[in-house]
Amino acid sequence: MNPPAVDIEITLGVTVLTTFVLIYSAELFSGHIRRAQRPLRDAVFSLFGLIGQPMVSGVIVGGIAGHLAAQWFPSHSNSLQGISFWLLCPLLFVGMELAHYTIHRYAHEWRWLWKIHRTHHSGLDMNSGLLYRYNLFWIFLLPQPWVGAFASYSGCYESFAIAVFITYIINVLTHTAFRWDLYLRTKAPWSEPLWWVLERTITLPDTHHAHHSYGRNAHPNGNYAVSLFLFDVVFGTAKIPNTRQKLFGLPIARRLHWAEEIFWPVVRKPLLPKAEPPQQS
Repeated sequence: MNPPAVDIEITLGVTVLTTFVLIYSAELFSGHIRRAQRPLRDAVFSLFGLIGQPMVSGVIVGGIAGHLAAQWFPSHSNSLQGISFWLLCPLLFVGMELAHYTIHRYAHEWRWLWKIHRTHHSGLDMNSGLLYRYNLFWIFLLPQPWVGAFASYSGCYESFAIAVFITYIINVLTHTAFRWDLYLRTKAPWSEPLWWVLERTITLPDTHHAHHSYGRNAHPNGNYAVSLFLFDVVFGTAKIPNTRQKLFGLPIARRLHWAEEIFWPVVRKPLLPKAEPPQQS
């Protein structure tokens, strides 16, 4: 990785981690984390993601993608260095968003891919920790680590870093337990025309909470976009409930073995037995 890219990556990592810690702390001190149904299990999963992501995406994926870039494009090192930031950043942002939308949609349509992605949906409560709840192999499918290595090699890592940070901010704000969107809409009803446009352009808690829920007002097989909800609108997978959801996760979430959730398909486990209803005395 180029020395300037290393500095940018460190700054990006510190900024992302600080943002997450602040929002997670706000959820913790407000009682949202303590009121969760499985707080310890959720915390362990999130910690695994926090540690595993930089190791896998930074070391393994970054190393592989960097090697491929040097092999496939040996004369193109820093070739994009002179291209305008204002052109590259939007292109990288939209390109990665479209790639993530596609992968995410297939993860809900293809059974084998769903079992890798399912871990992100088995959390029974919405909070920012859910952002890092995923199967180890899901990290290999994310476009950002692969694009980041090529961006570093071609000299446009700054444009990539800003695009990733914008995506991250939207992502963490749509996973948080705080329904800030409904609060703002209630406090400023005159702003509804603005929200009408906004909720059809970028992902908000309203649409992403619906994606993580089941039952009434849920839309788990849709609302796939991380940041640009416009893709859901264009491709016909959008649903905008404009209300709170009550049931999050999966109906079988409590029957999933933790090892399969993290390491499938290497580790495969049958569903755990259904919990026996309490007997009346």
